[in-house]
Amino acid sequence: MNPHPTPNLGVSQCLLGEPVRYDGGHRREAFLVERLARHVTWVPVCPEAVLGTPREPMHLVREGGRLALRGNETGGDCTGPVQDFVQGRVPALADAGLDGYIFKARSPSCGLEVRVANEAEPAAGLFAAALTDALPDLPVVEEAGMAISNTREAFVERIFAHARVRELFAAPWTPADLVRFHTREKMLLLSHDRVGYDQLGRFVAKAAGQPRNEVAHGYLQRFMRVLATPVSVGQHVNVLQHMAGHFREHLDPSRQASLHGAIDACRRGECPPRDIYARIRAIARELDIQWVREQSILNPFPQELLNEEIHD
Repeated sequence: MNPHPTPNLGVSQCLLGEPVRYDGGHRREAFLVERLARHVTWVPVCPEAVLGTPREPMHLVREGGRLALRGNETGGDCTGPVQDFVQGRVPALADAGLDGYIFKARSPSCGLEVRVANEAEPAAGLFAAALTDALPDLPVVEEAGMAISNTREAFVERIFAHARVRELFAAPWTPADLVRFHTREKMLLLSHDRVGYDQLGRFVAKAAGQPRNEVAHGYLQRFMRVLATPVSVGQHVNVLQHMAGHFREHLDPSRQASLHGAIDACRRGECPPRDIYARIRAIARELDIQWVREQSILNPFPQELLNEEIHD
């Protein structure tokens, strides 16, 4: 299996520099276009472009229990054409093998938390709401979140993980293949949610003889829900200690002490977990300890992203 299958990534089209905004402009995001683009297949979408470009800017308003799009200047109802687009496009995207989506923040169609003119609480834009309802476990983020290092890294980790699961089930697979896959993902899953990992393990153990489509859907759903749980430093430390335990019979006392000292420094917040994962990866390669080498948490996405483009 390819350790890094290419994620299919939906994106608000204006973020790629396409002139589809209401004023004929764009909101090009350099990180997406210049860096992430080398590692993903884009699926660009602009629901509002169905109204033409340029066009009157719009806002969300609650009318009769539903969200509507109204022009900022004329107050004209723009909901119909956009809703028609959404109803046609979302089912196609749900079947397109998406591994994640990057939405334009504050967009009345694509934002995840958008101001509603006559309400105190924000709401998702028309397109974003429909897509996340159709694909509730799909990794999603706004471009504003991609500017935050931890949010960006977590999103990239999840889209590559989603792509790995998608690739597994896209090919002819057996229950034994699923067990091997799940084993390689063990440390990544444990770093997020021990209880969720245990539940997923029981699901895998019962997969043999079950309908294949149900197994594929159920595993992906549970897998992504585990990864949606934020990681704590303590969870990272537990995983690092677990992997370091595989070196106990192979490292001399001095090197063992040095490694465990580094893990303790990580616990105290004196060095980031990724530095210790890199050290674990190097030792596993040196000692050729296959179980550790194959853990996806040591190679969660392409190395050039890990070293140069994700971490600030």
